[in-house]
Amino acid sequence: MEHIEIQLGERSYDIHVEGGCLPRLGDFVAGCVGSPPRKVCVATTETVAGLYLDEAVRALTNTGYEVVEFVVPDGEEHKTLTTFEAIITKLIEERFERSSAMIPLGGGVIGDTAGFVAAAYLRGIPFLQVPTTIVAQVDSSIGGKVAVNHTLGKNLIGCFYQPRGVFVDTRVLTTLEPREVVSGMGEAVKHALIRDNSFFAFLEEHVETIMTCEAPDDVMERFIAWNCRIKADVVRQDEREGGLRAILNYGHTVGHAVETVTGYTRFRHGEAVILGMIAAGRIAVVKGLIGEDEFGRQNALLERIGVRRDLPEITTDDLYEAMTRDKKVSGGRIRFVLPHATGSVDIHDDVTREEMDEGMRYMLEYASH
Repeated sequence: MEHIEIQLGERSYDIHVEGGCLPRLGDFVAGCVGSPPRKVCVATTETVAGLYLDEAVRALTNTGYEVVEFVVPDGEEHKTLTTFEAIITKLIEERFERSSAMIPLGGGVIGDTAGFVAAAYLRGIPFLQVPTTIVAQVDSSIGGKVAVNHTLGKNLIGCFYQPRGVFVDTRVLTTLEPREVVSGMGEAVKHALIRDNSFFAFLEEHVETIMTCEAPDDVMERFIAWNCRIKADVVRQDEREGGLRAILNYGHTVGHAVETVTGYTRFRHGEAVILGMIAAGRIAVVKGLIGEDEFGRQNALLERIGVRRDLPEITTDDLYEAMTRDKKVSGGRIRFVLPHATGSVDIHDDVTREEMDEGMRYMLEYASH
């Protein structure tokens, strides 16, 4: 069992990481939002509903909560204002009050969408994250970014709204399909590359074992918690991305563009981030920030995880146009997070169009082999 605290003053909350803890969800909710009677909405996706919804609902009803279920289709393409409105309509129909709570059960799509609902409904109701994918457990459930996508860009509609707690059962990862595992490992490698060379070395030693999702509980808990501590430290210092927190976007500038130009249907988020890290790493080499050896070390680990190689016919111009609409653009400049060493990055707004094109061309060629 691992315990991490996100230290944000009155908005502080705990992350509980433990294999097999889902049956105790009700007790955790009571400790975060208060004891029943009160209504809670468990929002989830079709796949997760078939696996874990009954167990989660049982844990909540056994504790005394009145549970309302809401199930949305799988896929990033459903992370929209339409889904957002549908969930809010359900809460209105069920007469949810400000003391009621929202509990997203699933990956980043439902966590971001239902979290945004919690932020907006009645100007804010409590919510807790119960992430069931690696991406969500190591990244998206932590830090309070909640949002939905627009057809012109990813996560353009949203806000910062912290959960009351994050409840992580590492054993649920055993039911992930392989692409979801790859996607999550992409975010884990990102954390290592931006902040912790020791964690990168840990991944180099254990990556194949972790990717089975059947490693002993202590290994899986250590892996998830290590990620959580990295992100918690960054969020503690910069809750609303005024500076330091932007380093969490390593690989995301190009990665989000890849997702956008392919309509959010071809790539899982972490798969696109892996491609984005390859592009950003190449830009860093071109700018003389890292050498070919460090770039090669990054790519070697990404290869062991899995690089998606079925890119459609997209161009550097397509990607550049999408990047100009990204929320990370500042003062008309596209900002890149670039490595200076394994475990250390910085934010750059001085990347030229030629350097961007070199990075994107390298990525597109790399992914075509």
